[in-house]
Amino acid sequence: MKIEFDALILWLYGAAGAGKSAIAHSIAEICEERGWLLATFFFWKSAAERNNITRFIATVAYQLARAIPTSRPYIEAAVEANPMIFHQSVDVQLAKLVIDPLQHLHSIGSAFKDSPFVIIIDGLDECQGMGVQSGLVKLLVTAFCHSPLRLRILIASRPEIYLQSTFNSSTLQPRLSRLALSDEYSAEEDIHRFLEDSFDKIRREHPLASYIPSSWPSAKIIHQLALKSSGQFIFASTSIKYIGGDPYELQRAGWMSSVAFSLLGVRRTCHTRT
Repeated sequence: MKIEFDALILWLYGAAGAGKSAIAHSIAEICEERGWLLATFFFWKSAAERNNITRFIATVAYQLARAIPTSRPYIEAAVEANPMIFHQSVDVQLAKLVIDPLQHLHSIGSAFKDSPFVIIIDGLDECQGMGVQSGLVKLLVTAFCHSPLRLRILIASRPEIYLQSTFNSSTLQPRLSRLALSDEYSAEEDIHRFLEDSFDKIRREHPLASYIPSSWPSAKIIHQLALKSSGQFIFASTSIKYIGGDPYELQRAGWMSSVAFSLLGVRRTCHTRT
């Protein structure tokens, strides 16, 4: 599948567990390291503060102020001029708190104007309201399609019918590209690479890094974990979060810790809290 690199929005879609969130998080980390990350928002239907559109623009504006500090005075001025702005429509909030500050800074020749920026939205399908989800996509295209900024937006979600209809809209097509994590896509190689990179980070940054040999875990163990993932990034991602967690909490976590330590060839009794 060909990706249109000039497109404003890239839609990454696939079934539950296909690895959308793991990919979105990894891209966010890479962009943050390189100074490209403008903002992220990860919708989650089980969290009241993240399963609706209410806090979306406020979160993006806050992160914008941190990513580009010179935008902060303009954002603060917009809020002071209209204290009720967070109760207004999403398009008004986006215009006043994000678009206007960026365009003003660009017009006065701010240093950031030639820098690439990325906004990442994960789990769009977990936001309440089908119309809200589709409306947000259309709003972002309308707001940024003529922007002079070097901006790209990554949206990850399940391929719900109404979202497919939105992304298939002829009026949006020139601004959109898509990447499917489909049945034809074999994730094993990417999962293997993800595990290698994640274990390398654990070896370098874990509180007990001085006890971890450079050869841990073996290539065989990584291969076994990749196979056990069965193409599901969520298994690999959860395993890494667990294995790289608080070593003392692992000792109290029951049967799962036994499985993890056994699989990775680490003795549970090697460290105790004193």
